[in-house]
Amino acid sequence: MTPLRIMLMMIALPMTGGVAVAQQQTLKEIKIPYSLTWGDSIDKVREMINAVKAHETSCTEKSIGKVVLEADGLSIGDTLLKKSLFNFKDGSLIEIELQYDDPSWDAEKTVDFFDRTRRRIDERYGPGTLLVNKVKEHPPGDNIPKETTYTLIIYQWSQPTVNLELNYYSVEEKDKSLRLVSLHYKMP
Repeated sequence: MTPLRIMLMMIALPMTGGVAVAQQQTLKEIKIPYSLTWGDSIDKVREMINAVKAHETSCTEKSIGKVVLEADGLSIGDTLLKKSLFNFKDGSLIEIELQYDDPSWDAEKTVDFFDRTRRRIDERYGPGTLLVNKVKEHPPGDNIPKETTYTLIIYQWSQPTVNLELNYYSVEEKDKSLRLVSLHYKMP
């Protein structure tokens, strides 16, 4: 068993010591990033982006009534935040995704960042629920090289006003790889 596989399996196990500490503390309310609220308009999000001198990189209608606005430069004090995505349904904000990345990270460093982030969130909001744990699986399809694998791990923390998901996603191919850790704040 490879060190990465062992590390990924350990992430999926409950952190009993951290859970006990989190349960003894008063759990905090999950706040929507950038002082936004669910239902905010695209114009309000653009005003916030401009106010902090960040940059809108795209705004795309993904399907009827569903728009995704991407921005960079919102990483105030957080150099690992690479991109923020704002999802709207019928003109109202319903999700914010924060994507974290460092090109110098290998698989082990990315998993370490994911695990440290998960533990910090557990300490603030209580133990998360493991929603998905797919490690080194081969994607379906006939045209995908057999050495290609993907990993997807998702934890969720739910409160009455917001759901927070922490995702680890990687695709490993023979000569290249893609790794991404992201936080998804979603309207419940």
